[in-house]
Amino acid sequence: MAVTLQLRFAWLCLLLPCIALSANFPSGVSKSECLNRVFWIWVDKDFVGSREWYLEALNATGTPVQLDDDLASQCGYSITKDIYGNLEMRISFLACWVLNVNDLQFDLKVQLLVRQNGVGFIPYPVSLSCRITDPWNVREVLCEENFMEVSVRRIVPWVVDWMTEDLQAVWPVTEGGISQSWQVEFQMPDLSIITVSAAKAQRMGYGLNATATRVVFRAPYNTSESRIIKNGSYHLEVILAKMYYSQPLIRLIVDTTTACPADPPMITNTSIFWLTPAILSPLVLDLVAYRDRGVSMGVDGRLLDPSVIATNGYSLSKNATTVNVTVPIGAPGGYTESDIVNNTYGTTYHIHLLLVHHWRGATADTTRHSAIKPINTPFMPQVPIFINRTVPETRYFNVSLGNFFPDVGLKAFIIKKVMVTLDEASRRGFRVGTVDNKNGTSAYVLQVPFGDPLVEQKYLEGNKRVYTLYVTYILTLLSKKKDFTYTDVVECVLKDVVPPTYDKTCTNNSLILNMTRGNMDMYWIPYIRDLPLTQALAASQNYKITQRASTLLIEVPLFSVGLVYEDITLRGIRARLDFALKDNKTLQVRSSYSFACNFPTDRLLLCLPNGTMKATVLSLDTKPRFDPRETHLKDPTCKPQEANNDLALFSFSVFSCGTTRQFVGGYLVYENEVTFDRKGLPPIKPIISRNSTYRLTLRCRYPLTDTQQVVGKYNTTIIGRRGISTDFSNEQAKVLRKRDENTQVSDLKVARDRTFTSFYHPGDFPLLIQQEESLYFEVDERRRGTSPTRAVRLQECWATPSHRTDGFPQWDLIMDGCAQKGTNYSVDLVQGPPSRFQLKIEGGLSEQYQLFVYCQGLVCDSLLESDRCQTACNEAKPGVWRRTVPVAEPYELLSAGPIRIGPGEAEVQYRHVEEKSWSTWIWLLSVGLAFIAAFTVGSVILALRLFVC
Repeated sequence: MAVTLQLRFAWLCLLLPCIALSANFPSGVSKSECLNRVFWIWVDKDFVGSREWYLEALNATGTPVQLDDDLASQCGYSITKDIYGNLEMRISFLACWVLNVNDLQFDLKVQLLVRQNGVGFIPYPVSLSCRITDPWNVREVLCEENFMEVSVRRIVPWVVDWMTEDLQAVWPVTEGGISQSWQVEFQMPDLSIITVSAAKAQRMGYGLNATATRVVFRAPYNTSESRIIKNGSYHLEVILAKMYYSQPLIRLIVDTTTACPADPPMITNTSIFWLTPAILSPLVLDLVAYRDRGVSMGVDGRLLDPSVIATNGYSLSKNATTVNVTVPIGAPGGYTESDIVNNTYGTTYHIHLLLVHHWRGATADTTRHSAIKPINTPFMPQVPIFINRTVPETRYFNVSLGNFFPDVGLKAFIIKKVMVTLDEASRRGFRVGTVDNKNGTSAYVLQVPFGDPLVEQKYLEGNKRVYTLYVTYILTLLSKKKDFTYTDVVECVLKDVVPPTYDKTCTNNSLILNMTRGNMDMYWIPYIRDLPLTQALAASQNYKITQRASTLLIEVPLFSVGLVYEDITLRGIRARLDFALKDNKTLQVRSSYSFACNFPTDRLLLCLPNGTMKATVLSLDTKPRFDPRETHLKDPTCKPQEANNDLALFSFSVFSCGTTRQFVGGYLVYENEVTFDRKGLPPIKPIISRNSTYRLTLRCRYPLTDTQQVVGKYNTTIIGRRGISTDFSNEQAKVLRKRDENTQVSDLKVARDRTFTSFYHPGDFPLLIQQEESLYFEVDERRRGTSPTRAVRLQECWATPSHRTDGFPQWDLIMDGCAQKGTNYSVDLVQGPPSRFQLKIEGGLSEQYQLFVYCQGLVCDSLLESDRCQTACNEAKPGVWRRTVPVAEPYELLSAGPIRIGPGEAEVQYRHVEEKSWSTWIWLLSVGLAFIAAFTVGSVILALRLFVC
């Protein structure tokens, strides 16, 4: 047996890597101490770090023996970590390779080998010499983390030498033969008895030894010979064993039964309860003779005085059945470690308890039972405490977030979606600090000035505004390099708003607004009437804008877009300037000012946004003068609104009085004419005069793509025959289609039937369908990029015979997500995705039409913006198109066409209509020529008569 163990250790030595010369630990890195029958060695975790390491013991000859887990538990070495993660080694005084001097002095030599890059393993030796300070008890039981140990005093002193030599013959690294004098008897869980030699017990993983005065039995947990028994309400792990020593005329029996508590501690949200039986029955043979001599507790292997136990909040109690050790979670002596699970902050509490129990059995039978219990609580979420200590008068947000243990550090902030490091916070004038609490935790304090750009300001009413701080703390676990965040919002309302003030000036041809700034208007958007005051508007209308630190001066010329004309008469023009400041988010009016100026009525041609033309006619413009009161428009019934001897004022709609319209470039031009027909002389005094009829052309030009000046309501009558009606209203304004810069062009697929499984190809266009048939349209999903969650929500669809999106005429198919219906067509939305709709031509057409279908859709993300991606019908104003999303948001412009719609009996009817059309034109031409001929003949006859006379 001894030879086998020697070969085993020699083989371990051969397998060791290269070892450099030994070195000493740096100062403060290592500690060692003698504690309650054990050697205690501590090494700082930062010294070892992530490097490879292991422990070796040096035997009597100085030969190192590497300790693996099995050998450590067999030989009485517990290699573990303390509650902070540092290396901790506890070695029994009765362990292997400990020099034992009469069970009074114990000497240990070990070395910690740590790998060093480029060098190999460097050994760091540790030597300890300890003496017994209190006498050994007859029996001492030690329940360590990885083994159970019992030592019993020998009571036959004259056989000391025999027993020691025979038992140590089977001990590791001891030379000599294996004696059969020692045997171990186990009572198995099935109550059977097995007896094995000391050598075999060693091979089974047990540690046996005989010192000068004691017999030692050591066992790892969970061996085949161990069992879990119930002791009252608790459980013990027990090995029922006896050691025999046999020599002629001598037979020595030593009871080496071991028993250790096996129940886990009870853990609540606030406390830890370690409950063990008051009497360990397997170790007490005579309950009548049993006398309890007290229990004591300790932490980290050190027994505590009752005063310390009370100060730390611990509780140690005992009754007839139970010993109860209670520790509040977070109490001194333990360590609270922070952790993060799914961005949730929480803690675990670690403490290493020691329970020592003394009792007396039969005469001279005293027992000391020591149990070491490392306890780690499960992860317990801790809700960070966010406190708002803001005092409005200081104009600083003052907030704190806690309470965190020392292993948590503050890394940065995110304020209003902007990352702010601690250095950046200092540069911005933020105040960041730490407040320590009595329980060892701390809170992080943040102070942010109200005036910082990252603080959101919002006007409420009157002189009140709200300051809002959106703050996210970015914290990190220092030891684990794990980040987590906490977000909160703080608001503070102050009555500190200074509103802007206004002044006005009227010149001969302009209106001047002078605004003295307040302290909130930088967050508001200036509007002239309902137009945002932009550089483009100012340039196009010749506004003069002068900005200073505290004032804003706006000069608006008369007849510029944005003015309101309260009254236009021959007596003068009264023009009003409406100025407003609107919230940059909600567009609510926050401040407004209006004033009016009077101007003389002179030469005037005014084109109003509501489709009204106003013009003046001056008799002084011609020689000889004419009577303005006798003027009229193309429609002779359209007379001046006001007139006198010198001036006439006309006011009429662009859809009345014979006004014509045409498209010129990007403009819609309306034209009429003021006429003065000079009265002829009486027939009795005919005179030839050279004075011609007075005519003055009036023309208004509206840009097609201007959403503010061209207003109109579209009829939904016959397809292809409709245009802008004469019913003009600002509340029912139609915005002409215009392609924006953020438009993405995509195709609108046309399905062959309602199943949407087969589609027309580009080569199939132009499509030809008949009346009473339907068209099926679907958004082309493949044209929107690579993201599978991208989607298009149909906002508006229309049709026009032109390939231009703003072609005329046009009719609505979908408006604000709502299907539309006209005299000759109807639209039905089809459940998607993707977005689909059906267009049915319902008949009533007498000609063939070629159509293009256009759709404008909002681009959204169906996963992140599911609400916005749902097609929703907004029927707040039926028949009127309104943008439901900001223009700045990206949208797609989809198109399909051309599509030709036939009337049914296609070919014959087309010819008939065409022939009829030509006949009509020939008839009209003939009538016109006859009229011209008759007029010419009449004029010649009249001239001859006058000449003759």
